[in-house]
Amino acid sequence: MIELNNVIKTYTTRLGVITQALDSINLALPEVGMVFVLGKSGSGKSTLLNLLGGLDRADSGQILMDGENLSTKSNKDLDAHRCHTVGFVFQDFNIIEHYSVRENIGIAMELQGKPIDQKHIERTLETVGLKGFEHRKGNEVSGGQKQRIAIARALIKQPRLILADEPTGNLDSETSDQIMHLLKEVSKETLVVVVSHDPEEAQQFGDRIITIKDGRIAKDEIIQETYEQYSKTKEIKGFLKLSSSFKYGIHALRPKRLQLVMTSMLLTFSLMISNLLGAYLHFLSNPEERLGNGFQIQAIVQDLQGYLSQTNAEVLIIGTYVLLVGIFYVFLSISVEQRIKQMGIFKAIGARHHDVLKIFVWEALLLGFSSFVLSSLMAYTYLLDINKKFYDGLQVLSLYQAQLIFHGVLSLILPSLFIVSLTLNTLRKNSVISILKES
Repeated sequence: MIELNNVIKTYTTRLGVITQALDSINLALPEVGMVFVLGKSGSGKSTLLNLLGGLDRADSGQILMDGENLSTKSNKDLDAHRCHTVGFVFQDFNIIEHYSVRENIGIAMELQGKPIDQKHIERTLETVGLKGFEHRKGNEVSGGQKQRIAIARALIKQPRLILADEPTGNLDSETSDQIMHLLKEVSKETLVVVVSHDPEEAQQFGDRIITIKDGRIAKDEIIQETYEQYSKTKEIKGFLKLSSSFKYGIHALRPKRLQLVMTSMLLTFSLMISNLLGAYLHFLSNPEERLGNGFQIQAIVQDLQGYLSQTNAEVLIIGTYVLLVGIFYVFLSISVEQRIKQMGIFKAIGARHHDVLKIFVWEALLLGFSSFVLSSLMAYTYLLDINKKFYDGLQVLSLYQAQLIFHGVLSLILPSLFIVSLTLNTLRKNSVISILKES
């Protein structure tokens, strides 16, 4: 049983205008059935759905599920609530376009800590009429099929509550009718709450119709009583496996491969220059270590400093490190900004902060590792060529081992710290619903 007691929710715009979205809502919802919430735009329908799903918090009042108040739960507990108890079906689908249908559905299971059950996925896809679409990408299917993916993603979690916000708003009449019949069938065993503008649709499919006006309940009409009761679902705080986070993290890079390659090239060039300068400075600091006490040392040192003085080399290597930090920060800032939508989707289906971080951090690690390896190989090859051409193969200049270790650590740790801090900052500053709206 879900109960709302004197729930109030207000929003303040950037200009400081206060809007009363919900005003003293009192409501009790059954365990199963199809409940429609009607009302004009801005009446508070979607806000009610967001509060029930833990996407946002009420300013005051209680939202009780099995006696537990959602309004006082921690963010981690709300994540678990969305992960195990709630399935969302959004008007704009909120699927990840470059994931396959199977991946869009499977991630909901993996966030619950469950292994991928291919047979369960196939049965669910068959239920929503998408059998045979497992390997299609989200951007390769129609709007109606995207909505079916969203429904399948909700069903695969076996939730107690499905929240559908204008689920047929972007669909043609035939597809809309199919979607509503599907949700009606699901409502025989699960509570389905549907926000809609269509009173005829509500009369045809609804067991109960709640009309909201100016943030208050104007009408509450029971069309058909529902009696079945279900036991409380235990919310187990699952975790996303490292292998799964790698899979979803790497797949998320598909749309921006060119951007990734170009950034990697810039980083590779910066690290290679740092390696060359490091080899040069290391030789100048102790040339005898490389060549022994021979008469050639002084001539070689003078020859090298004729091209580049030690002071200028030190300034340049500092500059390359500043450039390196700047490239990492700018690219990852843009990347996090581009992936805010993904962040919101992951959170909406129950991902914890650390799940999102695990998915996102693979990009930073891949970028840093590839740049480090390529720059080291290029610098090594270039130094071999210099020694062969100008010093008859003598090992005058060679990669400085301590610097290589420093570069390896820097290339992995620095971008990881950046992407973790940028992602956490976004998650902590915004509610889930605000992330979805702004993206």
